Amino acid sequence: MTATNKWKVKNEKWKIVTSFFILLLYSLPSYAGGVGYIDYDKVISEYLFAKSTQREIENKGIEIRKYLEQKEAEFKKLETPLQKQKFEASVQTELKTREQAFNDFKLKREEAVYTRIHAVSEKIRVNKELDAILDARSVFSGGVDITDELIKTLNTGGGIR
Repeated sequence: MTATNKWKVKNEKWKIVTSFFILLLYSLPSYAGGVGYIDYDKVISEYLFAKSTQREIENKGIEIRKYLEQKEAEFKKLETPLQKQKFEASVQTELKTREQAFNDFKLKREEAVYTRIHAVSEKIRVNKELDAILDARSVFSGGVDITDELIKTLNTGGGIR
């Protein structure tokens, strides 16, 4: 074997050994901070702002039901088919407007609740050096439950106003 061939064989062995160590390094488990999880339903049921928001949404829904009951009573008092037809058309237009306003209000309020929960859970994630926070329903085993800490922080003003 010539010197050049020996050098090529040695170089090939070095490449194989180096490749093996690189593969070994990449296959080692990484030591991550872990995963946290929250019981979102519990957070919603115990977070004071979420509860007051839910009451506001329910009250807006009650207002729409009362409006419909009132219009139904007025409809029963009408005598001619033409009056009833005009009345129905005006009520349908008004109802669509009210329903759209209700849906916009509901969406805006629910987003406000979610935004606050997300912001505080992110602070907790960073403070606890967690990699992610999941909903408890997607965690079968392991993880760190931060539900109670999240609720406490949200309710004591640690959230975003």
